[in-house]
Amino acid sequence: MNNYSNLFLHRDDLRIHDNKGLRKASEDSKTIPVYIDDPRIQESTGKNKEAFRKQGITKLDEKYRAKRSSLIYRKGNTIDELQKLIEQYSADKVFLNRSYTPLKRKIEENMNQLNVETHIFQDRILVEPQQLSQEYDTFSPFYTEWKKKEKTSPMQDPENLAEIDCEVPKFDTEVKANIPEAGEEIALEKWREFRDRRLQDYKNSRDDVANPDSVSRLSMYYSSGMLGVRKVLKDVEELIQDSSDSGKIRNYAKYRNELAWREFFYQVLWHNPEAVNQNYKDFEKEIKWRNDPEEFEAWKKGETGVPFVDAGIRELRETGYMHNRTRQNLASFLTKHLMIDWRKGAKFFREHLVDHDTASNNGGWQWAASTGTDSVSIRIFNPVKQGRKYDSHAEYIKRWLPELRDLDPNSIHNWVEMSQKERNECDIDYPDPIINFNQRYHMGRKMFEEALGNS
Repeated sequence: MNNYSNLFLHRDDLRIHDNKGLRKASEDSKTIPVYIDDPRIQESTGKNKEAFRKQGITKLDEKYRAKRSSLIYRKGNTIDELQKLIEQYSADKVFLNRSYTPLKRKIEENMNQLNVETHIFQDRILVEPQQLSQEYDTFSPFYTEWKKKEKTSPMQDPENLAEIDCEVPKFDTEVKANIPEAGEEIALEKWREFRDRRLQDYKNSRDDVANPDSVSRLSMYYSSGMLGVRKVLKDVEELIQDSSDSGKIRNYAKYRNELAWREFFYQVLWHNPEAVNQNYKDFEKEIKWRNDPEEFEAWKKGETGVPFVDAGIRELRETGYMHNRTRQNLASFLTKHLMIDWRKGAKFFREHLVDHDTASNNGGWQWAASTGTDSVSIRIFNPVKQGRKYDSHAEYIKRWLPELRDLDPNSIHNWVEMSQKERNECDIDYPDPIINFNQRYHMGRKMFEEALGNS
């Protein structure tokens, strides 16, 4: 048996390019790449993301084989499996990139059980929470400091890889949802296409939910670590520096802003790991959620009778993805109009999103539920007005609710406000609104006012 010095543990970084821990390991000595499928992590991973991740593992192994190496795949407790590999390959160092979720942080803490050196690197985000001067509970001051922090350049590919030949299993990655192709090659290809053709209009078009090309649709590649964020930021900042067009610069800068939003929620989770399942904000009294099971079931099926909300759920169920504008509306409607605990909605998203990211999902849900970092004490989205504003021709709604395709956009957007007689006259197989929309708006606001001690 050959002796190798280093193991590199892949986790949320299913790529070879711009991978700091991997590069550092290969600079230090001959390196064996490893992926350990820990059941504790798999339990909290939704079926669509799991399938996407498994595809990504296969693609990663192909990348290593092109470099005359291969990926070692193991299933089991991370520490136990690492110890076996250390003994098998006589390794004396383990390298990995830092994670920020409570469970993975605990696994990192347990690395001291291994009788070898452990080296953990910053890779998943551009600015560590510990690098900031303070903890931030709102985005704007966070972004002000985040922009000033020096970011490291993209890492070069590893060169000193062990020549091993290990088989990655043939995974069953079939799911009902039409999820995208995984892997760093397609991630880089999609990034270049977006960067060169659509980024210059990003700020102007990003809220056009009817147009799939209005956003980058790269979130699943970021969440599974198939796209290096340092490489993306470098490209964006070069565009900003090289452009003399103020309009384009604003669009480029807006995408940088969105990268920072992702890191803002990582910062929140780092300082408040309990926010995974507890309210971030302190309330004087307990929130009296209604938690009606029939209403929650209607929301999960996309059968609430509110077209913009139902279209979002149908898209999620069929593709494992949803535009951020509709995510906000679905979350607000569930928590403010249906008065259902945000944790139930966050769990449903986790089960279906191919791009699920604990920090972003929980941070976004708590923001929309007014239990999180929003500077507005009670924010309530009106999905009827939002549908009119961001899907004025009802193209998005008709795409995902084919039963409404024969109605004109005005009738679709007015569905909630129509009389029962008017809805009956439409003669279509689509449900009436499951709630009195205006009444529930006031009930939802009152529920939060009481919890805040304002009434």
